[in-house]
Amino acid sequence: MARMTGGLRVLVTAAASRLGALVVGALERDPRIGTLIAVDERPPGAPFAVAEFVRLAPGSPQLPRVVRGAAVEVLVDLRAAAAVARQDDRELADHAATTRRIAAAVAEERSPLRRLVTVGSVHRYGWHRDLPTFLTEATAPRPPRSPRQRALAEIEDAAARAADRHGALELATVRLADPVGPAGSGLLQVADRLPLLPTVLGFDPPLQVVQEEDAAAAVAHVVAEELAGPWIVAADGTLALSEALRILGRAHAPLLPPWGSGLLAGILQRAGLAAALDVAGQLRYGRGLDNRRLKQTGFAYRATTREALLGAEGVRRRRRVLHPGEPEPYDPEVEAFLRYSPSVREAAADPEAAERRGVAALEPEALLDLLPSLDPEALRALRAHEADGPARRRILDEIDLLLERR
Repeated sequence: MARMTGGLRVLVTAAASRLGALVVGALERDPRIGTLIAVDERPPGAPFAVAEFVRLAPGSPQLPRVVRGAAVEVLVDLRAAAAVARQDDRELADHAATTRRIAAAVAEERSPLRRLVTVGSVHRYGWHRDLPTFLTEATAPRPPRSPRQRALAEIEDAAARAADRHGALELATVRLADPVGPAGSGLLQVADRLPLLPTVLGFDPPLQVVQEEDAAAAVAHVVAEELAGPWIVAADGTLALSEALRILGRAHAPLLPPWGSGLLAGILQRAGLAAALDVAGQLRYGRGLDNRRLKQTGFAYRATTREALLGAEGVRRRRRVLHPGEPEPYDPEVEAFLRYSPSVREAAADPEAAERRGVAALEPEALLDLLPSLDPEALRALRAHEADGPARRRILDEIDLLLERR
């Protein structure tokens, strides 16, 4: 494993999530980061290039010990953003134990932490008729009205209280628009679950998202630039909901009158959506997001809202026509045994091992999750390696698509 030297000492939670892996990848490429520790309750889909992974159960009392032992200066809490991105409101609601451990790590006497970066979602603002057309960092979030908004508020409030108790701790609060990528997010996932997405007759609200690689790069920018305060992360441009769904090829029916929002939430709940109240509000009111403050610090988005949706649908369309396969999860303990134990004979451990080296040893799904975090030069090198080796069509197709977009 390559080692970092000097620079900031950073710990990232929820590192095994797709968003977490992208953030870790962005931080690994930043020369201002000296030590990078990735923690999660489950192992990552593939090994990190530089970051050290530590497996911690939710609410583990070992988190403060890891922070203290590694002299972590910056803690990046991605749990809320990662849960919202994959529509996992149950995990979001069960945040309390880990939130307490993070607060304990911050409040410890002689704690090495000097910065806390809490990454959440613009869903924290809620969906209300009285919100301004475009939200800014100065917009005060309304009191939470749904379980999702309540959990997001609790995580942000706990971080603020911990920073107040610490005294010298700097706090950055990052709120992401729905990140969009091959795995989908937000309304993209919702539309996938329903054969026909019900919308509100007479309402065609604005939709603004962020390409998932841009979201990860923005979080890394806030960390490396040592920014404090609130930050909104959203791509340039808004689209009407109907236009966004047309780009995504999703069917919708504007059948419900405005006073039927409660009925709309009921339909979404019956479809198994835990965040039905939030989705119903989004389908009626939508919102625009002012992203100028972060850009004024030197950050540049690579994709607009339209480009993010077009790119995500292109990748997803190609994946749907290819056989998805059965990915084998990466387990670091098993991997370490098979790679380094003197008891293992390579041919017996894997009869095809002589023909599979480096990234070729990764299952396709694990490699596909890594591709968005690679720069164009790395993608071209990987394509040449793949073409000369296993030549897996799925991998080559997705590399070609990513290179076209860049």
